[in-house]
Amino acid sequence: MIMVAMMITITRAHSSINYKEALGKSILFFEGQRSGKLPPSQRMKWRKDSALSDGSDIRINMVGGYYDAGDNVKFHFPMAFTTTMLAWSVVEFGDVMGSELKNALDAIRWGTDYLLKATNNPNLVVAQVGQPNADHNCWERPEDMDTPRTSYYLTKEKPGSELSAEIAAALAASSIAFRATDASYSNILLKRAIRVFDFANKYRGSYNNSVGEAACPFYCDYNNYMDDLAWGAAWLYKATKKPGYWDFVKSNIQAANVDPFEFGWDAKVAGINVLVSEASCLS
Repeated sequence: MIMVAMMITITRAHSSINYKEALGKSILFFEGQRSGKLPPSQRMKWRKDSALSDGSDIRINMVGGYYDAGDNVKFHFPMAFTTTMLAWSVVEFGDVMGSELKNALDAIRWGTDYLLKATNNPNLVVAQVGQPNADHNCWERPEDMDTPRTSYYLTKEKPGSELSAEIAAALAASSIAFRATDASYSNILLKRAIRVFDFANKYRGSYNNSVGEAACPFYCDYNNYMDDLAWGAAWLYKATKKPGYWDFVKSNIQAANVDPFEFGWDAKVAGINVLVSEASCLS
């Protein structure tokens, strides 16, 4: 899923390669990963409704979102990062996406609508839906799955700064992507991003410990969470231009124990450097 998201940033075609087709298929991929009640506009007709009771174990509606890779678990850490990358693609290249811009925005909204559900309750962030060990022992279509749909969540007592900060980044980036076409929705996303970032920063800790075996070894945070906090702050600075977020990035980027040339769902420093380079160089 993550690699497909990054493909969307390719916008200028070589004469021998049909990048327009690649862009369309990259975005179409996400429709095949959709969970929940599918809309009439669904283009992949072989995918049907699935996981319509997600979140019922914690009395929170967690229907929707994206399945991860080839399994039926909804891992929110990489899902949020993928949503951030989709949004970044639209922010940078939306004006040259042509007819695919609407499909890209639909893909982002499918993620952000779900992330809004995951962060609807103050001081609680739903971190994951689906018991990964049981799921990986029983490969089946999501329409047919009968493995536990356990919900895992973060609180003040059991925080997860990396995951919460990544959700904040996704919502902030998406607020920029929707600013020109849906200002009301953009404002909702930005307000939630601010609240979730504050939660991530105020109650620091790794979701490795809070979610435990449900997160590891599948999507452990192998670095500390400071790069994720700086990443979230960088996107909030880009969305708000408030100097406090810029100061946070400058003050905390050195605390991120991450290879500066590595970029992905777990390591964010290279992406931060690119993101904020238009404002200033990080020392």
